[in-house]
Amino acid sequence: MSAATDFAQLQKLTPLEAVDWLIARGHLTKSYAWQDVWQDEHGHQFTVSRLARLDLLQALREGIIKSVEGDLSRKDWMKDAEQLLTDAGWWGTKAVTDPADGEIKLTKFDAARLRLIYDTNTRQAYATGLWERVERSKRTHPYVRYITKQDGRVRASHRGWDNLVLPVDDAFWNTHWPPNGWRCRCRVMSMSQRDYDKGYTLDRPGAEYEQDAPTVRKPLNKQAPEVTTRDYVNQRSGEITQVPMGVDPGFAYNPGIARQQALQEVVDGKMRSADPDLAQAARRAGLKKD
Repeated sequence: MSAATDFAQLQKLTPLEAVDWLIARGHLTKSYAWQDVWQDEHGHQFTVSRLARLDLLQALREGIIKSVEGDLSRKDWMKDAEQLLTDAGWWGTKAVTDPADGEIKLTKFDAARLRLIYDTNTRQAYATGLWERVERSKRTHPYVRYITKQDGRVRASHRGWDNLVLPVDDAFWNTHWPPNGWRCRCRVMSMSQRDYDKGYTLDRPGAEYEQDAPTVRKPLNKQAPEVTTRDYVNQRSGEITQVPMGVDPGFAYNPGIARQQALQEVVDGKMRSADPDLAQAARRAGLKKD
């Protein structure tokens, strides 16, 4: 199974919801630094920094979609991607010219880079699909719980959010919907009012490594944390944005909300170009929210 399929089954989330997000990102974008495609722009653009060939971008994207669909494991995707890049002369270190400043810069494609590309894209796909499911079920499950791996690799800031439970519509989830950084393994799951009122969860920290790990009762943290931010200067655009402490630059957004906004923009564009009578009928049918 692929990593995204594993995530999906863990949350009882059909891989199809993650696949929909990947397919929707049909616009291939050449970029020369990860800051070139910023946060919610990933909702409709697929890019790999400094991979300046659209045919290779397309092939990598199609392979990731096949993997999330369950037809290709991460190991097989990496094997195919390595062969693709090797045949094209892109495996290893390669020099590319950055059109922004005309400078020649080096980029490297190796196994570690492929794992990062795969994991970042599949985890974002999972996060998008999960948000859509949480939105659909919030009448019966009005809360969301933050969950970490509870091991020594968890960032200190993320560890502080473990077992945090807040309403689905809390503003915290607009900027802290995992993954919250490169290689972040955190996740969330929805929670019913009954479980929220119970006030605790039963967890087995270390169960991944110890079969006899004891079950412990963990109290829920129901208090929304104070969100402090820091200035981040995008070295490519010069734009200064506020990034929450504990969240890596470029990850302070909710990919599910970004997808909804992107879809609404498509609808809005079609409505503006449609016959006025048809547009009015569509509004009455609820296609566009005024």
